[in-house]
This record gives sequence, structure tokens and C-alpha cells, in this order.
Amino acid sequence: MKSTTRGMRIASVTGSVALAILACAAPATAAAPPVSGSARAGDICLWSGRDYTGSSWCWNPGNGYVDVPPALHDNVGSFMAHADGCFINWIHVPDRKETRVVRDGDYRRVYKNDFGGKIDAVAPRC
Repeated sequence: MKSTTRGMRIASVTGSVALAILACAAPATAAAPPVSGSARAGDICLWSGRDYTGSSWCWNPGNGYVDVPPALHDNVGSFMAHADGCFINWIHVPDRKETRVVRDGDYRRVYKNDFGGKIDAVAPRC
């Protein structure tokens, strides 16, 4: 009976060690930002709050140039891009603007203290 109990303990410890090794060997994945309920592949989504919270709106390059909704005008707290595009800050319409190129895969959890506090529009190209 003693050898059976000892064998079960060894098997239990061996199994625990194996699980720990597998957990450490698994590749780490970064937590992906959440996707707005209206987001589709190819969208760039904007949120008024940091960490993808608050009012949200998604834009698609097929929409062409679009002014952002009032809740996000000069008030983008975070964004996630599944397409290329351009964020635009109008300094003097129509001849002076500041732009930021956005690439598919770009995202910022905190953007309001950067260019997010200036965004007026989104377009397919700068």
C-alpha cells in the first residue's frame, strides 16, 4: 500500500511540474484592445475615453473624408486601427492642417494628451 501511495504522489508532482513548464513555454500574447460592437474588419475605431471606453465611432476608408462626430471632436481618448488612414486637425480650413498617418494595427490606449485632443476628421490618406 505504501508504494502505491508514494507512486501516486510522484505522479501528481510530475504532472504539476509538467503543467508549470507548459505554462511557461506557451508564447505570451498581448491583450488585444476590445472591438466596438459596430466595428468591422477594415475600420478605424475611436473612443472618447482612455482604454477604449466612452462614446465610440468607427470609420472605414470606403467612407472617404469624414468629420468626426461632436462627442469625439478634439476628444479622442483611445483608438484602434484595422485599416490605414489619416487623422486630421484643421488649423485653418481649407489650407492649413496637421495630420497623423495611421496604419493597420496601430492602437493607443491613451491618446487624448497627444494628437487625440486635436482630431477633427479622418480620411483615407493624408
